[in-house]
Amino acid sequence: MVWRSFSMNKTELVALPANLAGTSPNPPVSVIINVFNEANTIEHEIREIHAKIIQKLPGSELIVAEDGSTDGTKKILERLKGELGIIHSTSQERKGYAKAFRDAVMLARNPYIFFSDTGGKQDFTDFWKLYPHCDRYGIISGIRSGRRDQFYRRLMTGVYNFLLRRYFRVNLHDADAGFRIYQARVIRKIANEPWVNRHLISSELALRAIYSGFEVKEVPVLYRKRLGASRGLPLGKVPKVIIGVLRNFSRLKNVLTSPGYRVTSASTDLRIHGQRNTATSTINRSCSDSDEVDPPQVKP
Repeated sequence: MVWRSFSMNKTELVALPANLAGTSPNPPVSVIINVFNEANTIEHEIREIHAKIIQKLPGSELIVAEDGSTDGTKKILERLKGELGIIHSTSQERKGYAKAFRDAVMLARNPYIFFSDTGGKQDFTDFWKLYPHCDRYGIISGIRSGRRDQFYRRLMTGVYNFLLRRYFRVNLHDADAGFRIYQARVIRKIANEPWVNRHLISSELALRAIYSGFEVKEVPVLYRKRLGASRGLPLGKVPKVIIGVLRNFSRLKNVLTSPGYRVTSASTDLRIHGQRNTATSTINRSCSDSDEVDPPQVKP
C-alpha cells in the first residue's frame, strides 16, 4: 500500500556546498530509506534528510520503505507524511529488505536515487561528497570509514570484501555499503532482474552494475555504530547469511558472465574508481562472451 503526499509548506532554498555553487540546474534526487522498527531514531533521521538534502534540491522526494514495523514507526511516518511530504510505502507484513527496496525503486521519479541505511549510522551531510559525481558514474558508493561498530562486524566485512574481490576480480573496497547514489537507468535495469540473494543485496547490485558495463566510484564517508541491536541482520543471523551469500557466488557469477547480460549501450570497459586508491581497475571481456573475465589491470 502506498500513500503519496506533498508538503504545501514553502521550500526554503539553502546554499549548496561550495563545489556545487553556480551549477544550474542541480538535478533532484529520490531518497530511499528502508525502515523496520526504528521508532527511536526515524523521526530525527527523516528531519535530517529533509533539511540536508530535500530542501537543498527542489523537486527531490523522500520515499520511506517501511517494512511491517510493529513498534510505533508507522504512526510516526503517518504524522510526518503530511508535514514533510514523504512518500510512505508500507505493508502489513514483512517483505524483507530486498523486496522493500525494489518496490521503493519503482516509485522513484527522479534521475538519481540516493539510498541510505537507517539506525543513526550515517551522517547525511556526506551525501554531498557523492552528489557531484552522479552525472558520470552509474553508482557512487560510500566506503564506511572510521568505523566504531563491533569488531566481529568489521572483521566479517573485511573478509567478505576480500573474497568478493578475488572471486569476481573487482576492486571494490566496501561492496555492501548502504550509502550510495544510483543513476535511475542503472538501478531500474538491475531492479527488473531476478536477484540471486535476499541478503547483502548492495554487493550484488554493485556487481550487477559493474558487469553490465557501468562505472562505480567509491568515496569515504563517516560510519557510526548503531544504537542497539541491528533490525535487519541481528548477530544470530550473520554467520548463516554470509555463508549463504558465499555459496551463491558461483551462481551469481554464472549470471553475470552469461552471453547477453551486459548492456549493449555500455562502454567496452568495466571500471571502478576509488578515492582510497587513485588507481583504476579495469576488467576486460575477451572476444567470446562465454569466456572467463580477465583479472583487473591496474593503471597508475
